[in-house]
Amino acid sequence: MNTLLNFSMSAGPVILGLALILLPMFYLSRRSSNAPKKRLPLPFYLFASLGSGVLFYGLGTAAGIGLACSADNAGNLCGLAGFFGLGPLLAGLAIAGTALWLLRQARRAADSGAAPK
Repeated sequence: MNTLLNFSMSAGPVILGLALILLPMFYLSRRSSNAPKKRLPLPFYLFASLGSGVLFYGLGTAAGIGLACSADNAGNLCGLAGFFGLGPLLAGLAIAGTALWLLRQARRAADSGAAPK
């Protein structure tokens, strides 16, 4: 369990930062593709992607605090594993996953001529 928390503490902030950097790049690459008739609205894209990130940050933080503080030898800083480890890790994965899913749905809708759901 300690290995998972150590990995999340080092990889979580990096993955969250990478997801926040890739978020506009995903949208701009979709926007500049070969003339889709139906465009994905930017406010909807940002709200859905960042909203899922906030939701999963809260879930990851709660899970990280529960895992780190459940050990018998947990110190008084055990909650930091949730705030700086598992929370950002899950938030970054949720942001990138939601952004890619939304863009794929918009691409399928543009290819089929239907409006995105």
